[in-house]
Amino acid sequence: MSNPIERLVHSYERGRMSRRDFVATLTALAAAPATTLAQDDVLRARTLNHVSLIVANLERSVAFYQSTFGLGVKSRQTGGVNLGVGDAFVGIYQGGPNAVPHINHLCLGFEAFDPARVAAALEARDLQAESRTRDGVTQVYCADPDGLRIQLQDVSFCGGLGPLGNECA
Repeated sequence: MSNPIERLVHSYERGRMSRRDFVATLTALAAAPATTLAQDDVLRARTLNHVSLIVANLERSVAFYQSTFGLGVKSRQTGGVNLGVGDAFVGIYQGGPNAVPHINHLCLGFEAFDPARVAAALEARDLQAESRTRDGVTQVYCADPDGLRIQLQDVSFCGGLGPLGNECA
């Protein structure tokens, strides 16, 4: 497990760090310069776009992140709210009645994102690519070697509709 994000998620999932420490460390990693680059420019990530959490109580979690960390609403999406951290965001989504709160995925941002080209580049590396359209936006997913879910998206992706129901905040 050499990837720093992979180690971070592993530590959080094992209870070795709080949610607050996880978000703070993830934010620091997003601001750090890249030390290695993907060989294929199509797969060269430019930003850490967001992290999505599945929670037991949406309103309670949104209130926590807003009041504790001062995060404002960046956008809304079906089933959740995206709270801004600079250009990135934390997606907070209501889990089902039996859902265990967890980190659902992280999203990396790409310049000139083309879902078909990204999916083809992943498959050329023998990685399974999953594409889906949600709220009118095509999203591409893959998994890391431990099966952790990664979303790939344009650097401008803000998760959905802004707080007023139009563009993202």
